[in-house]
Amino acid sequence: MSTYLLIDDDVILNILHQEVIRKVDPSGEITVYNSSVRGLDYLKLILEKNEALPNYIFLDIRMPEMNGFEVLDELMKHPQSQFEKTRIFMLTSSLDDRDKTKAESYPIITGFRGKTVTTTMLKEIIDAET
Repeated sequence: MSTYLLIDDDVILNILHQEVIRKVDPSGEITVYNSSVRGLDYLKLILEKNEALPNYIFLDIRMPEMNGFEVLDELMKHPQSQFEKTRIFMLTSSLDDRDKTKAESYPIITGFRGKTVTTTMLKEIIDAET
């Protein structure tokens, strides 16, 4: 069973993304945070307990409390080895090349994608694992 974490302040997109995940991976376990700060707190707790992180994290770039890059900066304070089994994707509605370049500079980032997550996109992400 795969685990998914959605961190995005857009409640409607989170609902849509949950439906896409359920369609592609019906047994998947989904955790959702509409707050970047609460999502980061959740991840920090897992890291501090040295528990398994979600298999897939979809992190929005533009959020009001902390943006996705600020969340990544906090995660980078932990050993990169803790993220080996986690695939982190930055999501954005703006495909600004500077954001893509910045996202790719983080070694724990797997990819940079435009919103929204589609069934085709999610299947490609999951199939890349096998």
